[in-house]
Amino acid sequence: MIPDIITVTWKELREMFVQGDPRGRSKMSLVLLVIIFGIVLPLQNGRDWVSSPISIMVWGWMPFLWVSGIVADSFAGERERHTLESLLSTRLSDHAILIGKILSALLYGCILTWVNLLVSLITVNVAFGHGEILLFSLPLSIGAISFSILVSGLAASVGVLVSLRSGSVRQAQQLMSFGMLALFIPLMLVQFLPLTVRQSLIRDADKINPTQVVLWIAVGLLILDCILTAICMYLFQRSKLILD
Repeated sequence: MIPDIITVTWKELREMFVQGDPRGRSKMSLVLLVIIFGIVLPLQNGRDWVSSPISIMVWGWMPFLWVSGIVADSFAGERERHTLESLLSTRLSDHAILIGKILSALLYGCILTWVNLLVSLITVNVAFGHGEILLFSLPLSIGAISFSILVSGLAASVGVLVSLRSGSVRQAQQLMSFGMLALFIPLMLVQFLPLTVRQSLIRDADKINPTQVVLWIAVGLLILDCILTAICMYLFQRSKLILD
């Protein structure tokens, strides 16, 4: 089954990078995002970019931005282009098709995130290195890479699940947009809390071991990724998709 998964993954990745975002976002838009996250933000943060734990949040959130824009097309797009029947009529197994779709979206998010990470390192070293090589610490590097993989997997599995159940790419994109908005609602609501409550939250946060928090979040994301992938496999029914 592994060769079949590789075949589907390569096909999907090639289409993602050649055809681009189904929402019509051009390759220049991707370049613009690389400039923002790889150049502008590192210049604004200076040397803190490679030393602050907050950078893990950036590298953890960014894959969702990349993947959510492309994964809605995975099955809904095939259905709209009338290519889904051809794909499902091949000798490829159900698991190979499904895992290949999820894996390609995961790799897409990781590749673009790691490109941004590399560009940001170059930017910080050129602007603030002054003869010294600035790198992320080992814990930050492990955290950034781990979170980029886990969040890419989360976005990929959610997106494939949504695309499986959606009648059109537009509908899938709208549902993914609502999901992305839900991620930011808690952050937006924090600023409306009374000052005393916010100060209390900050004091409580200072007492928490950040390493333990990161580990618990990583474990939670891994479990969630596995559960969502299992649900996708359960709902993936070739005969029903052909009839739809």
